[in-house]
Amino acid sequence: MNGKERIVAALNLQPVDRTPVWFMRQAGRHLPEYRKLAANYSFWERCQDLDLCTTITMQPINRYRTIDAAIVFSDILTPLPALGYEVEYGGGIRIDPFKFEDVDDWTDFSARKHAPWAADALKAIGEDNDEIARLGFAGCPWTTSMYLLAGGTGDKEFHNTRATVFSNPEATERVLMHMADAIGHLLADQVNHGGADAVQLFDTWAGLLSVEDYQRIALPATQRTIEVFRKNANHRIPLIHYAKGSGHLHNLIRTLDIDALSLDWRDDLQANRMNFGDRYAFQGNLDPSRMHGTPKAAKMAAQRVLDQAGDAPGHVFNLGHGFAPGAQIECVEAVLRLITGESA
Repeated sequence: MNGKERIVAALNLQPVDRTPVWFMRQAGRHLPEYRKLAANYSFWERCQDLDLCTTITMQPINRYRTIDAAIVFSDILTPLPALGYEVEYGGGIRIDPFKFEDVDDWTDFSARKHAPWAADALKAIGEDNDEIARLGFAGCPWTTSMYLLAGGTGDKEFHNTRATVFSNPEATERVLMHMADAIGHLLADQVNHGGADAVQLFDTWAGLLSVEDYQRIALPATQRTIEVFRKNANHRIPLIHYAKGSGHLHNLIRTLDIDALSLDWRDDLQANRMNFGDRYAFQGNLDPSRMHGTPKAAKMAAQRVLDQAGDAPGHVFNLGHGFAPGAQIECVEAVLRLITGESA
């Protein structure tokens, strides 16, 4: 099997010849070839320039030849400029001030018109690389809106931002539902124009919410996103959901129209596979800090993940969160050798 066949089969709970593997944030900051480009081009240039975006997306594939999927180099905040907010990266994220009444002036978001870059890059990659899976992604409305309401990354764990949300429930719902429409169309464009083989929704900050608050505030907007995506995508593809620190929310997350859950390193992969593996594929869930030590320690930790996953169909090896800049290439290579059965 090639990488595309392996990824798609696993996400559809079908047998594979070996465990498929890709890594969140594999295209980016832990790679010296990426850091060289990043020193010469702004983040938006890296996202919007087709040659730069495709080059960055393919850098981990070219370095680690046994990775099965290329996830497009992009960002969950790409819809915001079209809605009227400048986003600046570097030493954190800074976003133009937001007011709840702004929503009345938001444009009707069109992915093809306002943020086509991820889909364009996926399409370009597919023209020359038909043996690897192409993955698109977007952020869930809750997480994307947290950054918008906070003005970037200055509000640690969004304490003040969440207080604003809890104090303005109706206005917040309007923000989240409008954001859901934009994100659903963004994902559909990555399928219809980009040819994505699967897509992933990131809800990094959902774990900050209680079960009650998640059900009342964030879940309906994610449901809306998926409904818009499914309605507008020209065919059905696997949808992966990831939310860091969300084990207490999984009963609710499993009510969504998703095909796979990406678990973080604190989740019990074995229990999830045993109890729900006949209904969902599972992705993960190596602690990303394991990629910062020795190759031997990384390999041992990865073996534990494989043991917990078991042999039944429906497991995609990944991290429990994305690569940090300090991830060691030697550790990545050791883990890949273990998964693929290649000798050192």
